[in-house]
Amino acid sequence: MFTRFIFCFFLVALLPACGGEDAATPAPEPTPSPQPQPTPPDRAMTDQEAVRLLLQASFGPTDGSVENVAEIGAEAWLEAQFASPVTEHLPLLNSTFPGDEIYSHHWVEIWWQRSIYADDQLRQRVAFSLSQIFVVSTKDARLLVDPRGVTSYYDTLLTHSFGNFRDLLEAVTLHPMMGMYLSMLGNEKPDAERNIRPDENFAREVMQLFTIGLVELNQDGSVVTDSQGNPVATYDQETIKGFAHVFTGWHYAGRASWWDDNYDGQSPMEPYEAFHDRGEKILLNGTVVPAGQNARADLAMALDNLFNHPNVGPFIGKQLIQRLVTSNPSAGYVSRVAAAFNDNGEGVRGDMRAVIEAILLDDEARDINSTSTGKLRNPLLRIAHVMRVFQSRARDGGMGHEFVGLNIGVAPLDSPSVFNFYRPDYSAPGAIREAGLVSPEFQITNEISITRYVNYMFYMAWFNNLRGDDIVEDDAGIVNFDQLAALSDDHDALLDYLNLMLMDGQMNDTMRTVLMDALDYWSQGEADWVKLANVVYLITISPQFAAQQ
Repeated sequence: MFTRFIFCFFLVALLPACGGEDAATPAPEPTPSPQPQPTPPDRAMTDQEAVRLLLQASFGPTDGSVENVAEIGAEAWLEAQFASPVTEHLPLLNSTFPGDEIYSHHWVEIWWQRSIYADDQLRQRVAFSLSQIFVVSTKDARLLVDPRGVTSYYDTLLTHSFGNFRDLLEAVTLHPMMGMYLSMLGNEKPDAERNIRPDENFAREVMQLFTIGLVELNQDGSVVTDSQGNPVATYDQETIKGFAHVFTGWHYAGRASWWDDNYDGQSPMEPYEAFHDRGEKILLNGTVVPAGQNARADLAMALDNLFNHPNVGPFIGKQLIQRLVTSNPSAGYVSRVAAAFNDNGEGVRGDMRAVIEAILLDDEARDINSTSTGKLRNPLLRIAHVMRVFQSRARDGGMGHEFVGLNIGVAPLDSPSVFNFYRPDYSAPGAIREAGLVSPEFQITNEISITRYVNYMFYMAWFNNLRGDDIVEDDAGIVNFDQLAALSDDHDALLDYLNLMLMDGQMNDTMRTVLMDALDYWSQGEADWVKLANVVYLITISPQFAAQQ
């Protein structure tokens, strides 16, 4: 009964954050919008505006990052982030776990370390967003047993996060983890005697999920329809066949022959021409790949064909908006981001930096008083937020969250399928769907997932702060409440700080009153850390914390 209540509470509380609510359902008492704050004369932004940007463009705010962003402003902070060197994951994985005894949870441990503490926070957050589009998964047993290869794949997303989408698309296509996951690696030309036909798996997904989607789109993301009002398909079976034949003849790098047993899970796949189909292929919009070309020439034509399709800007741009800012961007927002993809202002198509700037500097992203933007946050982002604010680490120097997937059912690069943990067009039944809105993260939100998350936050905020080496293991991730201790006796100041750092100033009067009463109660004979742990726990399991406004 309790979990059913929590789930309903999540749904009702998040409707405004998703852009609307069911008109037939009595509306809850309106939550006062935060009042505009004057920007201090010596600063570019208020603290609240800085936190909003950091929730969208990093894994969460810290005291130092809020001060920095507020001082220099959004544009200058983005420029500094674009200029930051790439903080790769694989070198840290290799130095931390140098031996042969290495498993998938070791990669997750490194992901946490880099996501929480790397200086290039924007790049780390964009790469995480890209990992939910260009999906590979350790649910595949071949990837599960190669954590170095999986880490290398994630570094590929990091490396190309601020580059050109065309380069990103090629790097993803040729990475052996993607090659294994979607069957391009070892894909052979037709051979009737051996009953071999080119595998169509990657050919389908590179169109449906990685570039253009199933239907033609206008620049604002709206669907193009025919004279009968039916959506116009972007491709058909013959197009899939054409791409499948393009993607033949690629295998692990460094093999003496196709049948060599050399395994390389990190280097880009290489062509083996004897197994590439050199026949003519038909691609999107009737583009013909002429017969007689080698594998690299065919691949270049195919990826150019995809890259130059007009769908890519709105299709990819909207998904990045959803991952960073809001589940239901306006048509104008999508159009502006797609325009930046189509031309960065200097005649360059696919400039990821221009796309990211367009997403994060748009008025819809920066307006702290908007009531039409927002999203339910991925549980990993909520956990990372808490870890960033309270500088979480384990006593042994690690992060203590390498088994997060077993505990809450979500982990980086561990989705159940190529469709990610949730689809960008998923719409929760009821008021959200009836309002014509989407709510991707609600696809993994249910009684079980909420209960697991609530228990995990209790473990983080309360259990891990129990004093005594005999109670808490050295490898447990402990959140650090030291900075809260100075505010412990001033409950107004304490809630002001938590409201800013955990809730982006969205705490309403009702919630503040409940928390104030709880703080007063816990002040009666309890140790300070118990009071602090409990108030953080209550905030981090609230629907208001789950929603990014």
